[in-house]
Amino acid sequence: MISPFGRAALALDLLPLGVYKWDFAALLETSDELETASQERLDQLLSASPSARGKRLLQAERDSALEKADREAAELSRLGGSLVTMFDGPGTYPSRLLECFRPPLFLQVMGDATVLLRDCIAIVGSRKPTPEGVRAASDLAGQLAAAGLVVVSGLAYGIDKAAHVGCLDVRGQTIAVLGSSVDEIYPTIHGPIARTIEESGGGAVVSEFHLHTQPTVYTFPQRNRVISGLSLGVLVVEAAKESGSLLTANFALEQNREVFAVPGSIYAPQHVGTNALIKSGAKLVQSAQDVLDELPGFKDVTALKERPSQALSQQEQTIVGCIQTGCTSVDLLCERLACAAPQVLSVLTSLELRGLLVRRGPDSFAIVQSL
Repeated sequence: MISPFGRAALALDLLPLGVYKWDFAALLETSDELETASQERLDQLLSASPSARGKRLLQAERDSALEKADREAAELSRLGGSLVTMFDGPGTYPSRLLECFRPPLFLQVMGDATVLLRDCIAIVGSRKPTPEGVRAASDLAGQLAAAGLVVVSGLAYGIDKAAHVGCLDVRGQTIAVLGSSVDEIYPTIHGPIARTIEESGGGAVVSEFHLHTQPTVYTFPQRNRVISGLSLGVLVVEAAKESGSLLTANFALEQNREVFAVPGSIYAPQHVGTNALIKSGAKLVQSAQDVLDELPGFKDVTALKERPSQALSQQEQTIVGCIQTGCTSVDLLCERLACAAPQVLSVLTSLELRGLLVRRGPDSFAIVQSL
């Protein structure tokens, strides 16, 4: 479903106003004012903003943006997506996100848009984590989801993926915030995880970017402020010195959010950033309860049951056994098992989504927890 304000929000973002579009948005009184405004009215709206004085918006530019917005809204509907905008009010647009500097004018959503209104915790970290980091992110995500929090992350390699999978593993709710559009999942290999989130009945894949937007070095920082903006706090699990996860933590501080970090070895580059966060005042996290202690009103994880062991089929047991003996690539597994690649990949994907395997490269897998 497309919000009543969706057309205006999409068009407004397409106008050649740059940073002035937020000032312009604040002056619109109704959802159809952008469409019906005369040239004189458009000039009045811009002149009402001190920062935008001298800027001109032509009716032809407005009309072109509205036409593009109509086409995009129709395409999003065909994809099964929805749109929430900052004009919709707190019953639809997450109020915490309004605390961001220049909050998204809209979010395109695949999945359940109402999950954006729930209490969330962000879990982010290294794209090249250690097996221990993957397990920590997965376990903490599962425990925090079981305690009633929605887990937010960026669907990136490493810690982000582990957080989403750990949440899905306990049938929790999770939000993937993209640095691309909702129809351009990045990385593409995480498409199955995105679809699982969308179809889980309580999760969402969201983006503030127009359809057909590819990720760039500029879109990821924008994405990071949304990850923290949706959340009560940000938990960082493994981050190198220049990690983008530290940028998310900085956004969290600017937005007056809690910042948490999992400590690690002083010799490991993946822990330089997290240890520095702790040194600067972030709360050290050794268990999910350390997070929940700062967020009153959530379940005590000591009262939660351990995640049940996951029974493996005979074929899954065979593949896991082969990986443990050194057959870590798809080609080696196909040769050892005399199976076709699609069959092996199907089992590997299932094990990966359940958090039992981690992808070490395009064609390499490793066990990440005891089975």
